[in-house]
Amino acid sequence: MFLGFPTTKTYFPHFDLSHGSAQVQGHGKKVAEALTTAVGHLDDLPGALSALSDLHAHKLRVDPVNFKLLSHCLLVTLARHYPGDFSPAMQAALDKFLSLVTAALVSEYR
Repeated sequence: MFLGFPTTKTYFPHFDLSHGSAQVQGHGKKVAEALTTAVGHLDDLPGALSALSDLHAHKLRVDPVNFKLLSHCLLVTLARHYPGDFSPAMQAALDKFLSLVTAALVSEYR
């Protein structure tokens, strides 16, 4: 994401953004944990992600477009690393899921 969309680096001025850095891996783990939470709460994504939405909207002041950029990067990465499993149906399902997660995360921006 930082290579493809360099403007996203502005939210991490204190991070070592080099490939494989512990800080990038740590943040990636947080993203993965949030997505795992989302999978477990498909019936109430806004409720399950409200604290995270509030954090990003009010404290961190992250531009909501960045959630769409991250979703795009996740899809491209999965397609690249798992080409045999990344069918059109899988892409559609993941895209829908990530769109719902994005909508939940930007709900505090309104």
